[in-house]
Amino acid sequence: MRAWLWAVSPDFYPTFVGAGTLALERVGRRALYRIEAGDTVFVYLTDVQALAGMFEAVGPAFEDATPLVHGRRLPHRLRVRALATLAPETRLPASALDGRLALSDEPGGLRASLARVVAELPATDARVLGFLVRAREAGSVEKALDAFDRLEAIRAPDAATAATATTATTGGRDEQDDAPGPVAEPAAPYALAPFRRAEAAEALVAALGASGFVYAPWQVGAYLAAVRTKPFVLLAGPTGTGKSRLPVLVEDATGGAVTLVPVRPDWTDSAESLGYTDLQGRFRPGSLLTAAHRAALDAGRHHALVLDEMNLARPEHYLAEVLSRLETRRPAGLGGDEGFASPPLLPEASDAAWAAVGLPANLALVGTVNVDESTHAFSRKVLDRAFVLELGEVDLAAWRSEGQRVRLAPWPASAWRPRALALAGLGPLDDADRAEVGRAVQALVDANGLLGGAALGYRLRDEVVLFCLHARETPSVFRTREGAPVDPLDLALTMKVLPRLAGSRHALGPALLGLLGWSTSGAAFASDRDAAPALGAWRDAGRPSALGGARFPRTAARLARMLEQAHADGFASFWT
Repeated sequence: MRAWLWAVSPDFYPTFVGAGTLALERVGRRALYRIEAGDTVFVYLTDVQALAGMFEAVGPAFEDATPLVHGRRLPHRLRVRALATLAPETRLPASALDGRLALSDEPGGLRASLARVVAELPATDARVLGFLVRAREAGSVEKALDAFDRLEAIRAPDAATAATATTATTGGRDEQDDAPGPVAEPAAPYALAPFRRAEAAEALVAALGASGFVYAPWQVGAYLAAVRTKPFVLLAGPTGTGKSRLPVLVEDATGGAVTLVPVRPDWTDSAESLGYTDLQGRFRPGSLLTAAHRAALDAGRHHALVLDEMNLARPEHYLAEVLSRLETRRPAGLGGDEGFASPPLLPEASDAAWAAVGLPANLALVGTVNVDESTHAFSRKVLDRAFVLELGEVDLAAWRSEGQRVRLAPWPASAWRPRALALAGLGPLDDADRAEVGRAVQALVDANGLLGGAALGYRLRDEVVLFCLHARETPSVFRTREGAPVDPLDLALTMKVLPRLAGSRHALGPALLGLLGWSTSGAAFASDRDAAPALGAWRDAGRPSALGGARFPRTAARLARMLEQAHADGFASFWT
């Protein structure tokens, strides 16, 4: 990995940090396009003449005409992640760098390198700057000044073998290191620790338990796997069960960002969600387009847009373009290494900058759903594209927070990227993954046969299987509050298959009977008499959300509820 020095105007720097994106107009673009993911970039502020921070490139350079700084065209860009940002009082002045870098010995010195805007750093200079930034970041000016006097050990060719102290990462001395001496060169002082998904998910469950809101571990795990599989999730359940709070708490705990948008009943088209041109000819971006733009400028972290009570209006009307673009996402980087982004949402917008905004790879759409007389039913177009997670289990006795609140390490945006968009895009699978794929596909084949053979499509199959594969990476969180395991495939069937079912007892009844028997014991029921024992066991247990002893407990319990509804009302639906 290489390192680079990037000269930035102090006026632009806060915007660049907030957006996780460095940009330039023209000068420096040749070097910019040589930067690769994983390279280190040191930012130098030109007017104040000081080193301000250390960043890691998270992808290759790209071009984007979307306005980043008002009044300036900066189309050549690089997405970065902050490794260290120095407060103004601890920034490294040019006088401290002059003569200490190999760049200083080149013709024109440091100034000539900065005039090129982007300059590659010699390996020794990268180690020196990394050392100094970490020393400054430690917060002790005395230790940082002391570090200046000890840089020769790092610049010496044999520094790696001669150094014996171990305080380089803090820039100071330990208790036995009172005399000047060589300092150990930090091993990759700006390297990122690998993201441990299973541990991070378990820590998130604990953090939410300490927040005062009650979520079963499997609900958190299902939400994470669903958002990662398809960034469009519907949270259903009674009012006051924490639907709108779940994405907010998750983003806050993982270092993400969230925007909450209340949906109004008068949203009959995409004007409020995407935007419109007013009578003066000025384009007015909508809430969703604005959120997409904001997320694209902040590619280093995950964003969620929460559409609160989204079925107060008809989603297929105000989200028509979004629903279409969700299915035309494509790799944002080589091989999808930056996730998957959509084409522009509103290419016909009168403002060219806004016409270029699509759904970025780091944005998820989350809708909260209430079902009452004031709301609209969801169309097949919406349900086919979403995961439906029901938060209907309520434990009113659980009012105490569990554990102490802790601050979690931020999740990188890459933690939310799916393994693929479809099964065809998956790489080589190990035996366990292959077995999980086979189990999920066979379950869908069986269910499709009981539904008439043409009810489930390829998109649903791929998303169910990918959900199960993603869930396998965080197995410990798929459990109840009491510790009982929860099968991700069982959840996937309730999230993707059952929400599609609605109809009269005459039309839907045979399918409900067959599915209930299949989900309970593996053999379809042919009549109400066959189903009576399973329905009786479910009623005797108090109509729980999971039928104990069933092959797919949650699927079976929901089917029992729907079949009971069909008997009582002559009509059954997942949503009533």
